[in-house]
Amino acid sequence: MITLRNIQKIYNKGKPNAFEALHDVSLTIGDGELVSIVGTSGAGKSTLLHILACIDSYEGGAYQMDETLVKNLSEKKLAYLRNQKIGMVMQDHALVEDLTALQNVMLPLDFSSRKIRDKRSLALQTLSKVGMQDYAQKPVNKLSGGQKQRIAIARAIVNAPSMILADEPTGALDSKTSAEIMQLFHALHEAGNTVIIVTHDPNIAAQCERVIRIEDGNIVK
Repeated sequence: MITLRNIQKIYNKGKPNAFEALHDVSLTIGDGELVSIVGTSGAGKSTLLHILACIDSYEGGAYQMDETLVKNLSEKKLAYLRNQKIGMVMQDHALVEDLTALQNVMLPLDFSSRKIRDKRSLALQTLSKVGMQDYAQKPVNKLSGGQKQRIAIARAIVNAPSMILADEPTGALDSKTSAEIMQLFHALHEAGNTVIIVTHDPNIAAQCERVIRIEDGNIVK
């Protein structure tokens, strides 16, 4: 369960160019939901996602993930949450281009605090889940955008996180590839994962169980 209460995010706080990106944002997302966050450019949706991902901090309010209050956690504990509970998929994939698909998927396992006996086998199994097992030894810089996004999803789920966050995951893809990527997110949702997708595409948003609309740093729907 994710609960945000009166979250306030201010960039450049205390400076003449201070900007309040989120104003008292409150929302609840239940375990296993498939949710989209929509809004115009600059509305605050990516800022909200980065706070949910424990990548960005916030100035006011409270963020609770399950039984954990996120604010004021040490960097070590935040890193644990990011590695074990959260899978992040970015629009630009954020893969290491000169590594193979397999090596990219193994990266979160290398940083895991858990003992994992056979990281290679687990990574290969995860690549199989997204249909990329035949590309395991291919350098990422030799693959298409859709193939890279599948690898990014595999990397996001290899540690079996309970929550998957995706920032415009289909924004740079054609309609056919976008549909294939959404099928993967639906499969993850059906397997019991919480999936949160930031998107500007109404067709993507319409495929989610619930749509959260944010405008000018406020939840409006």
